[in-house]
Amino acid sequence: MGSELSEEKIESSIRDFIDALEEKDVDRALSFFADDATWYAPEGDFKGKDEIRRYVTWLTKGQQLDLQKFEETGIGILVKGNEAVYEYTGVAAFEGTRIRAPGVCIYRFKDGKCFYHRAIYDRLGGAQQGVKGWFGKRAVNAIVENLEKGLH
Repeated sequence: MGSELSEEKIESSIRDFIDALEEKDVDRALSFFADDATWYAPEGDFKGKDEIRRYVTWLTKGQQLDLQKFEETGIGILVKGNEAVYEYTGVAAFEGTRIRAPGVCIYRFKDGKCFYHRAIYDRLGGAQQGVKGWFGKRAVNAIVENLEKGLH
């Protein structure tokens, strides 16, 4: 069994991973993960480094959304043992519109690498900010109104 990371090293490793994503450095971001890691995201589950590479490449370079940075919010990075939580606001651009969406990531480490990563973020709120045209705006707003029916 490999060496376990201290809580300080886990926090530092997560910060380096975040920097790699912001810099669109796929190889550096991939070095964060164990070979058998799984990244659970709203877009699907990505198992093993090949699938995670495909997702990170799409996330940083292959989609219309231009990921720009992560702003630490709330609790920031909280580490306990070999597990960590990261609260942030993701900042991106979509067709010239700046989008901000809150999110949380959960990490588990073993043998010095992340083997479990779950990302949870507000895709619908991002869509509300970035949608163009009357039809798109109407469709997204209708979904939000339906979800919030009886709340306000």
